[in-house]
Amino acid sequence: MKPLITLIGCGKMGSAMLHGWLADANLDAEFAIIEPMMDHLAWTSDHDNVRLHASIADAAAMERAARMIVLAVKPQMMDEAIVAIGLLRDADTAFLSIAAGISSGWLKARLGTGAPILRAMPNTPAAIGKGMTALYADHAAADLVPLATQLLGTIGAVVAIDDESLMDAVTAVSGSGPAYVFLLAEAMTAAGIAAGLPAALATQLAEATVSGAGALIEAADESPAVLRENVTSKGGTTAAALAVLMDENGLTPLIEQAVKAAKARAVALGA
Repeated sequence: MKPLITLIGCGKMGSAMLHGWLADANLDAEFAIIEPMMDHLAWTSDHDNVRLHASIADAAAMERAARMIVLAVKPQMMDEAIVAIGLLRDADTAFLSIAAGISSGWLKARLGTGAPILRAMPNTPAAIGKGMTALYADHAAADLVPLATQLLGTIGAVVAIDDESLMDAVTAVSGSGPAYVFLLAEAMTAAGIAAGLPAALATQLAEATVSGAGALIEAADESPAVLRENVTSKGGTTAAALAVLMDENGLTPLIEQAVKAAKARAVALGA
């Protein structure tokens, strides 16, 4: 019998994962999707290995335990989401959480001290298969790392970490990080308009520059610092701009403050 993967919560990230799972010909599994708002999941009717359920009770009627339950709900909703989860599990069921701030200890306090727990922090480029996910597994879930890696690998790169205390910083850097880059594109667009460019042209230039620079980082052997130096001529326009951005009150301390704030919020969510 094929293993059953149960996904609780199928919003943007859950949907991205589901698309990735179903596109992976090497992932031979069945999927139970628990999502009360399922209008956006009509496309899954083309897949006979997917079952949609409006509630945990509905899914439990299948009378089949999951090999892995993926918890893809917001941290604030986690308690409510797992209150009846016993109906979906047996002694071998593992739990993979992608919720920010929710520690394995928090989950074990509710699911049992022997429950195999994995934590992951993906990010929104997962929607196009370009996500970055950090994965942590406790000792009880060590044999489930290959399956979790396969599931998460369908939406991008996966890096394993063996220290769970790093997860809050991971959340602050890569989990929240795409928003920082999107804001950069917004700020460059606004600055272009202020410099006299038509809005449409400023938007096109800023967005293409941000995405192109990201692609260059991925493709190049050089570090971002070297790439920056390569495009900066002494006394030129780039040097003039970087003198502002690299000032002691410039971009780096702002990003440090932003990451610190995001990490603190992740810690608070798991309290």
